[in-house]
This record gives sequence, structure tokens and C-alpha cells, in this order.
Amino acid sequence: MTTLPRLLLLVCGIVLNTAPGYTQEAGRRPDAPSPGGPEMMRRGGPGRGLIEPPRPLTPLPGWTQESFQKNVELGPRAIFELSNSLGEVRVTGTDGNTIRLTAVKRVKEPNKDAARALLQNVVIRITERGGGVEVFTEHPTGNMTPLLVDFEVAVPFAANLSIRNTGTVRVSNVKGELRAEAFAGNIQLTNVARIRQAKTYGGNLVINGAEGEEVSAEVSLNGRMQLRGVRARTIELRGYGGRIAASDIDCERCEFKTFGGEIEFSGNLRRNGRYAMDSVSGNIRMVIDGNVGFDLEAVSSNFRSEFELKRTTAPSPGAAARIVRGSYGDGSAVLTLRTFNGSITVARPAAPAR
Repeated sequence: MTTLPRLLLLVCGIVLNTAPGYTQEAGRRPDAPSPGGPEMMRRGGPGRGLIEPPRPLTPLPGWTQESFQKNVELGPRAIFELSNSLGEVRVTGTDGNTIRLTAVKRVKEPNKDAARALLQNVVIRITERGGGVEVFTEHPTGNMTPLLVDFEVAVPFAANLSIRNTGTVRVSNVKGELRAEAFAGNIQLTNVARIRQAKTYGGNLVINGAEGEEVSAEVSLNGRMQLRGVRARTIELRGYGGRIAASDIDCERCEFKTFGGEIEFSGNLRRNGRYAMDSVSGNIRMVIDGNVGFDLEAVSSNFRSEFELKRTTAPSPGAAARIVRGSYGDGSAVLTLRTFNGSITVARPAAPAR
């Protein structure tokens, strides 16, 4: 069996093994939040968000664990890189120039001696090189016993981060350049800047508060994206079936594309800004205040606008039913909205409740 199928089986096995055991022990509540995958969150009932609650570093029922701690001074390059095989990663920006790293290695093995032996073979390597710090997790080869390594890391505010993890990634209060990848996990970014790349394979992505030159994010499969309070010169979002919801957005160039989900944008247009929303089969809804005029091209089977547009002629009669071209106000911003099987709505914000 190749490496990727083995990894998929291991991830699925851990999710199943760590789910709350209601069927085995009727009426028993779990002693602590259990590890879970993004699919569980997508199917979750009322009140569940896109991102699961953080897993505590305290002991979990049925798991043997071992803690690891290390403090390292960050060099002049201010680069922190972390690669983890399976677990959760939480990174928070703090004052100072010291990286404070706490890791918890966990194994689900009823034989305590075997569990301790397996934990000894899970190696966390920390390398100080070229003015930066690299952290890498090594798992024993050929092992199919469920293993987790959860990280909680405090880094200087201005650190540049590169995070790769199989599992959920959380980053908050970091102002340096950020690259984050999660396989079979979610990504949650809070109060960050300079998001050069945020990519999840099989999970959801949530950004609450970001500013800088560039925000670039991508989700695969049916992962959903949710952005709030993002201000950047360029925002590029890519999805493959899930919904993109972006509110309180301020950008000069926005490009949102999904192959099957809905797109919803609410925020301020900039003069001479460019806004492109593209969905194969989902609806597109833009909520803007109209303080900045815009030039619009909309391609859909159903179009509605709450702004009175000055229409321009479609290029051919056959395309007129699907293409709407028009302008509002000074026409300084450019809106290009396209969906093949959905509807397009350009609306004003709802009036505040009295």
C-alpha cells in the first residue's frame, strides 16, 4: 500500500477511535473534547461552527500522553517553520523574541509499556538554522497505532510563519508573513497579516481580522470559507464546491472563485478597484453601499439589482438573456460576476433595526 492510502486510513482510524463513545457506554459524556475531523463539523447540528473547539493539552480518556517543552530564541531572519504529521497546531503571537513551544505526544494503546515505547519513538526535532527555527515531527515507520502530536506555540508578533500539518491549524495575533497548509483539517486565522497562502485539503477555512498587502486562500473538496474584517490590497479565494462568505471586506482587487458553491460578498468598494466573482453552479450575492460607483458585467440566468443601472447593449441578441452590462454612479470600480447555473444579486445593506 502506498504512503498516501496508509495516511488516509490512519487519519480515518483516529477520527473514529477518538469520537465520543455514546454507543459503547450509554449516557456517558466524554471527559474532555475529543479529537474530530472537519467532516464531523460540516455535518454538525445546530450551533456548531465551521471549526471544531481546540483540543486541550490535558489527558484524554483512553490515550497515553507525554509532554515536551522547549524555549528557543528566534534569529534575525525571524522565520519559524513547523511540519507535523498528525495532530493540532496552535500558534499565538506574543511580546519578546523567544519561541515557547509545548507539544503533547499521544498514543491510543491499551498496553502501557507498548504505549510508552511508541511515544519514545515519536521524535520532535528542533533546528536553529540561518537565523530561523525549524520544528519537524518524526513518527515511527510502519506503525498503524493511532498517534497524535498537538502543538501550542508562542512566537514573536513579527515572526514569519510556515505551518504544515495533518489536522487543524490555528494562528492568531501574528503580523509577519504567513503560510499555512492543513491536510484533513481546518484552518482558523485570527488577527493576522500578510497571508501569502492558506490552504486546506478536506477542511474549512475561517479568517477573522486580517490586513496587509495580500490574502490568498484555497480549500478543496466541499470545504467552506468564511472571512470577516479583512482589509488587503489583494484577496484571492479558491473553492471546489463549498460556500464562500466574506463580510466587512475592504480590498482593491478581489477574486473569488468556486466550482459549485455560493459566493456572498459584503463590504466597501474602492475607486478603480476590481472585483471578480465566479461560480459554476452557485448563486452570487454582493452587498455594497453604493458610495463608490461601479461598472458591471453579470452573466447568469437570473439577475437582480437594487441599484438603478445605466444599461449598455449586449454584444449579440443570443447573449442578451444571460449577460447584463451597465454602470452606476461614476463607474470607477469594475464588477465581473459570472455563474452558469445560479442567480446574481447586487443589493444594498439592510436598514438597521429600530
